[in-house]
Amino acid sequence: MLPVKYIYILSQRYSGSTLLSFLLATHPEISTIGERRKFFVKSIRPKGQTGLQCSCGALFQDCVYWTAVREKVLARIDERALGVNETEFQLYGNKYLEKLGQEILQRAILDGWPLSDHLFAGRRRNWNTFNRRLVEVILEMDNSRIFLDSSKSIEQVLYLSQIDDFDLHIIWLTRDPRAQVASSLKYNSWSVEEATRRWKQQMQKNQFVLDRLGIKYTTLTYEALCRDPKGEIRQLLKFVGMDPGGFSLNFRDYEQHIMGNYRMRLGQDTRIVERKDWLERLQPGEIAKIESMTSDYREYYTTV
Repeated sequence: MLPVKYIYILSQRYSGSTLLSFLLATHPEISTIGERRKFFVKSIRPKGQTGLQCSCGALFQDCVYWTAVREKVLARIDERALGVNETEFQLYGNKYLEKLGQEILQRAILDGWPLSDHLFAGRRRNWNTFNRRLVEVILEMDNSRIFLDSSKSIEQVLYLSQIDDFDLHIIWLTRDPRAQVASSLKYNSWSVEEATRRWKQQMQKNQFVLDRLGIKYTTLTYEALCRDPKGEIRQLLKFVGMDPGGFSLNFRDYEQHIMGNYRMRLGQDTRIVERKDWLERLQPGEIAKIESMTSDYREYYTTV
């Protein structure tokens, strides 16, 4: 049996991954639930997170699609093996043990240690089984063959790369660092320097892991997607080995069941418009600071 073609959107927050998910998922051969990593906590073990809405408009606990996925997945696994968060690739319930275990396991993967018979072997088997079954169920329900995951984080790429049944294709979605930092400041109590430093660290980590693992990837900027959505989606489909047609820019015409940016997935706006509010939100001195700290990343700057 051939491995499932698995498209993964790698990005930082506020980079347009939900928009990209909506657009790609209009293709009949592609299925997605958006940020797959959130499935366990929103569907299997909600932990009181009632009231949250699927992109179809229904509450997650009332969504017919999500209920069907949950029931079918649970029917194909041993529920007794469900301990920690399987779609977050969690090791322990204790946060201190979790941090230590994750550091050891991630280093082992990056250094190419043989992992098959030791080092959290039971937990890794449970992860792999659960996520394989989840993808399998979604593709069967949608009668499609390609799975799209917008979970964003590079740590997820590390663990997904260990699942032999997945043929990973990474779309590394970025955004102008000035716009990215402005969005980070909007949602976090960071200084401009701290937000910029975090952006750079994440860019460096993403590049290191992708190079180390040798995974197929292509790059895309949020600005390019907004300015030429048709052309950029066609290029992405070619990258995945698909016919670059069959998708639609009218993504609101399709009922989708996506986790991701709340405003984007529950909005009504059908336009694909580049957000440039960072030009008004940042002071000239702040823009100068970001540009100084990201001078090695000028290829990510966009014309305004």
